[in-house]
Formats: sequence, C-alpha cells, structure tokens
Amino acid sequence: MTEPTIPAIQFKINGGEFSKKLGMIQGVVEKRTTMPILSHVLISSSEEGLSLEATDLENTVAVQCDAKIEGEFKLAVPAGILADLARETREEEEISVVIGENNWVEVVTSSGSFKIAGLSADDFPRIPEVSSQDLFSVSSESLEEMISKTVFCSTESENEMRKSLSGVFFEKKGDQTLRLVATDGHRLSFFDQKIEGLNLSKDILVPKKAVLEIRKLLRLSKEVRIGDSGNFFVFELKDENLIFTSRIIDAEFPDYMQVVPVSTRNTVKVDTTRLLLALRRVSLFSPENPKSGGRFVEMTFSEGSFLLGACLSTGEGEENISVEYNGEKTKFGFNFTYFHEVLDVIGSLEIIIGFSGDKNPVVLVPCEDGDRREGYVNVIMPMESDTKADAKGAEGQARG
Repeated sequence: MTEPTIPAIQFKINGGEFSKKLGMIQGVVEKRTTMPILSHVLISSSEEGLSLEATDLENTVAVQCDAKIEGEFKLAVPAGILADLARETREEEEISVVIGENNWVEVVTSSGSFKIAGLSADDFPRIPEVSSQDLFSVSSESLEEMISKTVFCSTESENEMRKSLSGVFFEKKGDQTLRLVATDGHRLSFFDQKIEGLNLSKDILVPKKAVLEIRKLLRLSKEVRIGDSGNFFVFELKDENLIFTSRIIDAEFPDYMQVVPVSTRNTVKVDTTRLLLALRRVSLFSPENPKSGGRFVEMTFSEGSFLLGACLSTGEGEENISVEYNGEKTKFGFNFTYFHEVLDVIGSLEIIIGFSGDKNPVVLVPCEDGDRREGYVNVIMPMESDTKADAKGAEGQARG
C-alpha cells in the first residue's frame, strides 16, 4: 500500500520578520475589488530569498524577506488573513509554511496549524519591470516634509476631467532643486528642496495614493532612492530590499504659476498657533456646506485687527486677533479645512498672509526670524457662503 505524500515545507521564517514585511505591502492591497486576485499577495522563491508582491494595477510593491527556502514555488495568498495571522504570532517564533494541492497553504506555528485557500500565481497580474539604475538618493526626513506640506492639496477624484489634479507633481527646477506641487483647483501648495544628484528625466505626476503610501514607508529608513523609469515612478528602500512603483498619471499638470501672485498689496504676520486655535473655535459655529465641501469662515482685516467669524441658526462665534495692519478694510470667506490644513503643517511660529482685495488668491507662507521663508508657498481661493451665493442667484433670476 502506497504511503500518502506529505507536502514538504516550502519555507520557514521568523514571525516578526514576516509580519513586518507583510505590513509594508498592505497599503497597496485592494480591500474592495471586483478582481479577487488583487486582495492577494504573491509569494515566491527567488535568488534573494522569499519574495512578496502586491498590486492594485496602478501601484506595485515588491519586498524580499530573509527565510529558509526549500525548492521553487509561486502562489497567491489572501493578504489580509495572512498579515493578521503573522501579526498575532510571537516575534521570535519561527513559522513554517507548506503549500499543498489546489493552492492550499498551511501555516504552522509551535502550537497551531492554519489552512488558507490561495489562488494560482498564473492569475496574478504581471509585475512591471522597471530599472533602478538612475534613481537618486534623498533623505527620508526631507522627502517626508515635502510630501506632508503639499499632498493635502491634491484630490483622489476618478473624474477624467480632474485627472491632472489627482496627484503630486514632481518638478525639476534647475540642476539641484526638486519641487513638489499639489492643487485641487481651489488651493495650491508647492515646496522646494535642494537635492544633490537630482536625476529626473522629466517632470512627473504621481498618484496621491502612491505618495501617501510612500510617506508611510519613509519611517523605515533614513535615506531612500527615487526617480522615474519609463512610465513609472520608482521608490526604493535598499535597507529593506523593497521596490515601490507607481504608474505616472498621463495628464498635463496645470500651469499652476498663473494662480500664484507675484506680489500682494497687503501682508500680515500672525502667530500660527494663535490663529489655528481661533480658527478651530470659530469654525464650531459654521455648518457643513454641501456646495463648497466644507465649513465657511469669514475673515476681516481692518486697522490693527484680524477678525474671524461664523454663524449657525443656533448661534454664532467670532474672535479677534491683534495684528499690525493699516491697509484698507478687506473681508473674505474661506473653507475652514483649506486654512486649517496649511496651519497644521506649515511648521513655523508665525505665518505671513498676503492678499490684494477680496476676490484674488490669498498667499500663506511661513515666517522665519521675521522674514518670509522662500521655497514654500500656499495659495487659497476665497469663497462665498452658500447663503450669499444663493441670494445672488435669486437676485439674478428676479432681474431676468
């Protein structure tokens, strides 16, 4: 009588290492998708060790793990349950993984055995081949600052007409300056950083999802390498043997400098924390505006005064900040979120607000040692409250 074949162990790996590496790919794995394979991680043997890959068709991450490998194998396994299982295993414990018939995977620990239904590797999307030869190095701290001070201005709209606004623009300025720019059509931020060895073959528009995922990965290393390869943006963490690629958005980024004022008629310095707290308190008295997509706050500059105000049907609030200002009285309204997000990341004790009348874009820049910091600019368009806009529309119809 023939003895039943016992599946061989395909690899053994430390629980902490497995959990860490699976965690690096989770941001790319599609949780809700009409293609089940996109919720899986492709596990395979390679010359470098154990390879883990995930993709959502636009973004792909591949990472190598230290593991004891037996033979060649390639299989797609549900990423969520596998990552959860690894996370609930002791860091020092060794995990054994057996690949059985019909794409079943068995994860064996010192005290348990867990079976997971996988899918054939043949169903997994083809991973794009990119070159990392021309990537350039940048400190994680610098890149994190650039991303954090711009990405909030971009949108993730699936509208084809707004495709050019759904990412962060990486622009080469001169030989050694990288500029990141983001806009959603109502506000804009750009940040400049000098980088030795800057090597972009062209200006590129990187999807917001990719930029946010890269920001998470930056904490894993002090220095990273980035660049472009064909139609892809490439991000490399050499210390972790990780390559992240994202398909560049095929759309022309707006000529953003057209909305950035060369100069402003009035400038006011304001304590950043003071303004941030006042803005939060006043915004409590402003309703959500479906048309404008946020809460409306009115701001008024007059001699020596910066007044913030908002009102509900059940109450109103206003707060006055003393400032050095002797220009003409100017009143405009803003989406609370637009102002708040700038103040939250600007990173300076004082902020300079520049404006020229109540209809033109307002410029916000950090103030360092009493002077404007160059290379970081935020622009916000004023807005009207829904009530005022509706009143004007009604008035226009009556005249018609």
